[in-house]
Amino acid sequence: MEENDMRKLRNVLSAKQAIVIVLVIQAIICFGCESKNPLEQSGDTLIKTYKNTQQFGDKTSLQNLKESINAFSAARGRYPNDLKELEEFTGVTLDSSKYEYDPSTGKIAQRE
Repeated sequence: MEENDMRKLRNVLSAKQAIVIVLVIQAIICFGCESKNPLEQSGDTLIKTYKNTQQFGDKTSLQNLKESINAFSAARGRYPNDLKELEEFTGVTLDSSKYEYDPSTGKIAQRE
């Protein structure tokens, strides 16, 4: 082989080595970052939105319960003895396992 041919061969090998090195680095970076495909990102966004909406709904329900307790107190001159009595007063079914209620003060809180 001529010297010129040898240089061309070395340049081709060097270029191929550089490409392989770049591809390996990109693969390492790509596998290192935990990027999600658009479908996964969309699903995560929907789940997050659902959870935020659920928390907002719980806060709204708690506020409505407080208002119902105050209405009961205004109508009857006392706080309801329990949430069952509040259910009968409002006509709305409550999941009493979600709340802590103190009939002596009329305070209600959501259980954690």
